[in-house]
This record gives sequence, structure tokens and C-alpha cells, in this order.
Amino acid sequence: MRAGDAPIVRKQRPRPFAALVDRSAICCCGRWQSGQPHVISGCQMRRHAARLQGVRRGYVQACSFRAGAPGLVVCDETMQQRIDRAKGYPYARPDTSYIFCNGAAYTFCDNSWVPPSKWNGSLEPLLQLQVTGPDGKTDKFGDVLRSQGVRSSIITNDHHLTPILAIGSNAGPEQLARKFPLDLFPDGVVVPVVQCVLRDFDVCYAPLISSYGSATATLKHSPGTDVSVFVTYLTPILQQRMHETEGAYTLCKLEHVELLEGLSLQQHMKGLQPVSVQASVYQYNHQDGTLHLPFSNPGKSPVALAEIQAAGRQYPALTQVEMQLALRAALKEVSTAELHHNKAEVAELHTLPSMQHAEPGEEHQHSGQEGIDEWIMSNLDQPTLRRARVTALTKAAKPFQFQHCEVLMVIGTSLSTSVK
Repeated sequence: MRAGDAPIVRKQRPRPFAALVDRSAICCCGRWQSGQPHVISGCQMRRHAARLQGVRRGYVQACSFRAGAPGLVVCDETMQQRIDRAKGYPYARPDTSYIFCNGAAYTFCDNSWVPPSKWNGSLEPLLQLQVTGPDGKTDKFGDVLRSQGVRSSIITNDHHLTPILAIGSNAGPEQLARKFPLDLFPDGVVVPVVQCVLRDFDVCYAPLISSYGSATATLKHSPGTDVSVFVTYLTPILQQRMHETEGAYTLCKLEHVELLEGLSLQQHMKGLQPVSVQASVYQYNHQDGTLHLPFSNPGKSPVALAEIQAAGRQYPALTQVEMQLALRAALKEVSTAELHHNKAEVAELHTLPSMQHAEPGEEHQHSGQEGIDEWIMSNLDQPTLRRARVTALTKAAKPFQFQHCEVLMVIGTSLSTSVK
């Protein structure tokens, strides 16, 4: 498709995401400039799949890639690194907007961001951004690209950037480094990651223990709540790779929302204005919706991620480690035998005592953390047991309910393997 051409749109019924070569077209992204879905052709996908497959063969054999974040190991992780990764979700992220470039985060002031809808056919607003690198040095981003040897072809104006919410780990440079290794993208990786406030939603736990051991996030409609999120701007090829890493989720388009772009939650609470307000955005949501844990008080309830800041939060919030403790208690009666029964026959989750997030320095009122590492390793090393536990969690989930949500793609199943 040439620059300026109207995109081809093919409406498809949601269905599981099959192999790339098995699809002739996929409505998988949005052309930001026009606000219309953009289609990647089957030929484009087959070329991309062949390229990735060839790279992956070498990648698996070498099994030695180390991404930009210190200590990040994608292959051959030690047991402690695997445990730390599971506990670390949703992972550290800068307290401001940044550009993820070749494994590193280059931060910039939120209010200096210019949305692609205002670029007027030029990349200068991106190239002229003043960014600060990991070494503390400030440069124009265009100079960073030249120093990194990134080919300009990967960010030409023909490669439309699609805004996709990053509510959990996708906002962290550590996770982006896992998803976009230079082994797969030798021409370079550039992802603007813009800090935003999403109104009337919260970030809650999904009914999932991922294949890397973490309890993961999903979006929950929550009128009156303002939550801190990020938006990743992805080219079509990077979108395709992101889809591949989002097993158990659906790609949705949210309309009639209020996304305050280029603004932190603290700035929003002080009355500062965003650089723009967007009414639609794309989002990965868990296929089964939000996990509702059975507490003795307040009863069955969603659980928000305590690591994600929000104002007007209506649900109890737990950290990742606290949530792992809660899941261990709720799932104590679930075993691999559950997989041999119909999903409707899976045992109910064990009712938990009233749990509240412990502030820093406070003692958690529930059970201690003894044995939590062993619990995490059981999910990592016993995939059948993990699947049985996930099956029980999905029974306790409630679907995502928001009137203006269109599901564009169903990616795998609730038992799919997550990004390595």
C-alpha cells in the first residue's frame, strides 16, 4: 500500500490466531492518521514469518541473547532469575514517557510529545525530541538513531504507527526487550512509549498465571477511576510480533474513551492539561475478562495491581507477591486431576480472608511468604499443574464489559504459552 492510499478493510469474525502463513489478511492494527483499521496482506505476513522463522532457528541454537536491561536473560535463566521475573511483574518503567530503542529507554518530558496525528507527513517531531539516554546524556532522538545505526527505513512515514495501550508489562523496557530482541529485528527497534491517564478504567488481575510465572493484568471498566497507563506506538511488523506474544488475550478497539496523552497521574491530579485527548485506542484484554477472587470481605471482587497508580480506585489492590500468596491460598485444592474433568466441574476457589494491600514497612496480615518461591517454581516447571490452576481461575472470571469495545482478534487460548 502506497503512502496516502486508502487502507483496505476486511471485517472478520473473531477467531483464534492461527499461524501467519495460514491467513490471507488480518485486521490487526490501526492507521493512526485516519483512525481506520489497516490490513497487513498475507504476502507481507508470509515474508515476515519466513524471516522470523529463519532468525529464530539461529536464536534457539545460540541461546545466548542478552537484552539491554542489566541482568536480563532471555534464554538459560537461572532458577533465581526465573523467580525474580515472576515476582517482578509488571516490571519497572520510567516515571515519564520514553522511546524504546534497541533495548534501551530514552526518556523525554511528557509534554514534549507530539502525537503522530499532528506530524503532517514528517518525522521531524519524533527526530527532534530531546531524549535522555541510560548514560544520562541528552540528545535529539535523530542523533540517537544515527549513533545506534538504526536504518531510517523502519520509521519512514509509510510505516504508520498504531497506538496500543500498555497497561501491564508492555510498559516496561525489560519486557519490551524480551519481545523485540535485535536477533529478530536486526534493522533496529523503535517504540515510542507515552505516559497517559485513562479515565473510568482500572488495571486488574486477569485469571492467568503466565508461563513465566506471573499473575498478569487486564483492563476493567471502572467509572470514576483514573489509572496511569502507557501507549506504545507500533509499526506493522512490531505489531505482528506483539500479537505473537499475547496468547490468552484478545486485541480490541476501544471507542468513546478519554485517554489523556502525555500526562502523568500526578500531573492530572494537579490540574495540568494533556498534550492531546484520544477517544479511541487499541488494547489487549484477557479473553475471559477479570479474575474475581472470593474474599470473606468484600466478597467476590476484582483485584487491582498495587504497582499501577490510580485515583478513585474501587477495588482492593495487591502487589504481585501479595497476589501470588492469595492465588496459592485460593488454589490449594486444585490439582492436575482437574484437567480430566469438564471445566464446569472444577472445584471452587477457596475463600480468602479480607485482604488489603500492605503499605511499605507494614507486615502483611495474611500468611507469610514462606514457600512462595516453591509455589512459583511449581507453575514454571509443571505446565500441567499450571494449566489446571489457570482453568480454575477462568471459572472465577467475569467478562470484560464495556459497551464500546470491538474484538478484532482472539489470540490463542487461555492456556497459551506467553513470551519466553
